[in-house]
Amino acid sequence: MDPATDSVLVFDSFVLDLARGVVRVNGVDLDLRPKSFAVLRHLASNAGRLISKQDLHAAVWGDVAVSDDSLVQCVRELRLKLRDDDHRIIKTVSRRGYRLDAEPVLPSYHHEQSNVPRATSTSRGVAVRLAALPRWLLVSSLSMIALAALVALPIADGMRHPLAELVNWLAPQDRGIVPDRDVERIAALAAEKQLPLPAFRVRAPASDVPDDVRRFLGVWVSHEGWINSHRQFMMIVTGVDRDGVVTGYLVNGPAMPHSRTPGPGFSGGFTGYVLDGILRYDGNAGLHSASITADGRIEFKLIFREGGTGVVFLEPLWTLAHPGRVAHNQT
Repeated sequence: MDPATDSVLVFDSFVLDLARGVVRVNGVDLDLRPKSFAVLRHLASNAGRLISKQDLHAAVWGDVAVSDDSLVQCVRELRLKLRDDDHRIIKTVSRRGYRLDAEPVLPSYHHEQSNVPRATSTSRGVAVRLAALPRWLLVSSLSMIALAALVALPIADGMRHPLAELVNWLAPQDRGIVPDRDVERIAALAAEKQLPLPAFRVRAPASDVPDDVRRFLGVWVSHEGWINSHRQFMMIVTGVDRDGVVTGYLVNGPAMPHSRTPGPGFSGGFTGYVLDGILRYDGNAGLHSASITADGRIEFKLIFREGGTGVVFLEPLWTLAHPGRVAHNQT
């Protein structure tokens, strides 16, 4: 494989975009630590082959001496982000190394697909999804035609169409333990706040998950957005475990005046850890932390790597503790 010519590798479970340096699952960019991304890139470049720990260390860390724990943590993060709980994607070969048990789409096929006119291929996908609408999302035939036309509009390469997430919602999906009526509320509020909702599934927690971890599970949304810029924000916690590991998505609306990050709305997966009641997550932009206040909200902070701190308060839109909570929109 030549990364210069085959910069996008499409696997069954994820897409590896080498040119942009991102991994996508269901159209959502995963927020991986640089070393974890480098591990996945090396495994993907040798898909189907056993890669020894020594080779991975050399490819990712070079001459820098690190312990085996560094590699183990990267593999663990990849499995969490890729939902590879059963090690179906990344295989561990005892005492020898790891193997990415998947093969990418052939480059020639990928190139042929990329040459298909955008409007034609997109409209066909929209038609298939609209044909399978759940009853509560049925719309008129004219609305279907209008939506297909809007989604088919060309956009710049590398950008996700702002209506792509809406189309994603039009397809029936299993949202786990979130009832349909609450999914409907979440979708409506996300559309109102222009939040690009990812295809999430909230998993029921095991009985041995501590209460200070369990209480984060659910969908949380801001009233007014980030304090400085009012950019809208939603946190979706889809899974928690007894070790304090928390997985989910962070969803941002379009940039507002004074936003640190310009551009349209975006979402990304995250993996964090709860310690002493505080959820922490080290992402690309900086250190994220979330703590539940006395009145049942979440105070979410982002300490930027280049300096400065952003703060946003989140209300429970749907959680185990507040299953019917309705967040007010004060934008």
